[in-house]
Amino acid sequence: MSWVTVIWSMAASACLTLATVYLLAWCHRRTTWSYLLFAVAATATAAAAGGELCLMRAQTPGQLATLVRWIHVPIWVVVVATVAFVRFHLRAGRPWLAWGACVLRTASLLVNFLVAQNLNYREITRVLQVPFLGDTVSLAQGVVNPWMRLGQLSLLFYFAFGVDAAITVWRRRDGLAALLTGSSVAFFILIGGVQATLVVRGVLHWPFTMSLPFLGIVAAMAYELNRTVLGAAQLADALRESEERLREAAEAAGFGIYRFDLVSGTAFYSRELLALYGLPVSATLELDPDLVPKAVHPDDKAIFLGCMKRANDPDGSGILDLEFRILLKGGRERWLRVRGRTVFGGDGACRRPVRANGIIQDVSERKRVEQELGVQRLQLAHVSRVASMGQMASSLAHELSQPLGAILRNAEAAEMILQAPSLDLDEVRAILEDIRHDDQRAGAVIERVRDLMRRRDVMTTPLDLRQLAGDVIVLARPDADRRRVALAVETGPALPSVQGDRVQLQQVLLNLLLNAMDAVGDSPPREGRVTVRVRRTATAVEVSVIDNGHGIPADAMLRLFEPFYTTKPKGMGVGLPISKSIVEAHGGTLWAANNPEGGATFTFSLPVSAAGRGMRGEVNDESAIA
Repeated sequence: MSWVTVIWSMAASACLTLATVYLLAWCHRRTTWSYLLFAVAATATAAAAGGELCLMRAQTPGQLATLVRWIHVPIWVVVVATVAFVRFHLRAGRPWLAWGACVLRTASLLVNFLVAQNLNYREITRVLQVPFLGDTVSLAQGVVNPWMRLGQLSLLFYFAFGVDAAITVWRRRDGLAALLTGSSVAFFILIGGVQATLVVRGVLHWPFTMSLPFLGIVAAMAYELNRTVLGAAQLADALRESEERLREAAEAAGFGIYRFDLVSGTAFYSRELLALYGLPVSATLELDPDLVPKAVHPDDKAIFLGCMKRANDPDGSGILDLEFRILLKGGRERWLRVRGRTVFGGDGACRRPVRANGIIQDVSERKRVEQELGVQRLQLAHVSRVASMGQMASSLAHELSQPLGAILRNAEAAEMILQAPSLDLDEVRAILEDIRHDDQRAGAVIERVRDLMRRRDVMTTPLDLRQLAGDVIVLARPDADRRRVALAVETGPALPSVQGDRVQLQQVLLNLLLNAMDAVGDSPPREGRVTVRVRRTATAVEVSVIDNGHGIPADAMLRLFEPFYTTKPKGMGVGLPISKSIVEAHGGTLWAANNPEGGATFTFSLPVSAAGRGMRGEVNDESAIA
């Protein structure tokens, strides 16, 4: 076997092998068009190599003319496939050069079959036998076809396209391999085109060897693809390593991982998540996608399903963040927190959820601690209320003594009337009316005190803060009178309601009022004055307690809401921290500021409830409550 046969056969075999590998790869992943283009180019190069081998073994001018005509088909395929490969894979080369090369090459192919014997020769007159690589090969000799300039022009565009692509890749700094691919197209086309022209013109006594430059182009393309595949493999290894680290971190943190394929309806649960649900860790982790919803506590199921629906809404954000309870075997409850994201596919009206990923964490211990802290906070708030009532005990006793004394005097008067010879029923009725009125007055005071001192659970209802402020001021009025402090209130006529616990918010306002009265009491000789202002902002209702006392020192302002910090000689330092925690538990804020004219203002704001949205109110003129 000669070297010619060995070399061209090996070139064709190598190209076919590479073409088969990448064609199978493309069949496995149809979106990688560069694999298909490479397979087409490699197959065409193998066909060109086979055609050239046949050309070198041809015996008659007719055989040479036919073979030269048909060898232009794989050349056309190589040109179109490599241009498309550079455009799709390297994203380089000017489009007009690409179109020029492909259109001119297509036109050359048509001329090749329509004009004379082929594109290169108008007529092949004889067959020359020339030595080549230790063997004797056939070489055509005849009249050159002038239409061959069209094929040379197409190769010129092809060459310019390769140069432009190489320059683009170099400027983008896409790497040596990408630059090599672009440069190889230009370099090997230049060699092949020049060699073919010289052979046809009779300058070079050498057989057609276009397959060898094409083989160089195919090798450069294969190198680029292998570099991409190697990079993908390295990324896959890095991804697996990252997933392993994530799994270890999730296991250490007690996180369970889930993945839902919303198209196929399949689900994946990590071993940690199965353990959270009290399920055995089985060999297969492809489980029922309804595992999570089925185990949700009946009281939380509506909220859970609503959040899931909003997360999968194509018009939403796709974020899921929820705490819920599940029921385990034996009726045990477990608190879980899920944080996930839904991934959508398509655009516009075709947008739909395709998969959901997330983590689930056991928060039972945190919930238990929160419940214990809540109980302790309620107990501390109750102690604070009792302390406030103790601070107001003498004033409340005086407030009660007035109606009780009036009841006693009315009862003594009624007794004297009953002893008289003639009974005045109208006078008795008036006395009984006074007794009932004073009894209701004393009962109202006792009821307010009992509400504040009673130990009870939190009960949230829609509240009118204007009415709540009036109730607290009535309760604090006797203490204000005893201290000679004027109380005033400013409210709007139709303030929106807020959602909250009436007793707890009364405690906050009462604590702020007592602090304000302490402040003005320590600032003689000017008249003490405390104003309660209730007003609406854009999304909340604000309650401010304004005094004209000595204000808050700068060093105390930063520590004002710290537990057990106080500026009072006999203070405990729990009133303001408790008030702040109550307001924040209601979704509001509490803050303090000094007034420009002296004194301080404590303000807390609470969000407007759903029932109170849409109401508007303006501030009334100040009304004093003495």
